[in-house]
Amino acid sequence: PPVTALLIQNTNPVNVAPEQRLVKQGFLRDDLFSCVHEQFMTDTAKLADVVLPATMFLEHDDVYKGGGNQHITLGPKLIDPPEGPRTNHFVIEELGKRLGVGDRPGFGMTEQQHIDIILGKRGLGSFSSLREEKWL
Repeated sequence: PPVTALLIQNTNPVNVAPEQRLVKQGFLRDDLFSCVHEQFMTDTAKLADVVLPATMFLEHDDVYKGGGNQHITLGPKLIDPPEGPRTNHFVIEELGKRLGVGDRPGFGMTEQQHIDIILGKRGLGSFSSLREEKWL
């Protein structure tokens, strides 16, 4: 079936996807509802039906692996966000609850618990060990 709703996080497809004119045309469809969760008013956010404010990298826990970089680094939360912005994790958790799937595996966990699982399944330690070591 055709896509009639989108949630966009951490990307700007109207600006970065191939065939930008076609992508923009797709976002302009009357039958498409789009929600963009973003830190800035990107080209994609400008076309969204709803824009939700997202936290900056210092305002949530995450792990990073840069392109061409053979290291994994921890991006720990260093400061609290101002009132309003929410983490990607929070938005997905809340969406799961509202869609009635919040009780399924993977939901109901913290960002640090997700990082522990991601690293642990690969034998790379945990959030705590990565915090100590700084990088892998």
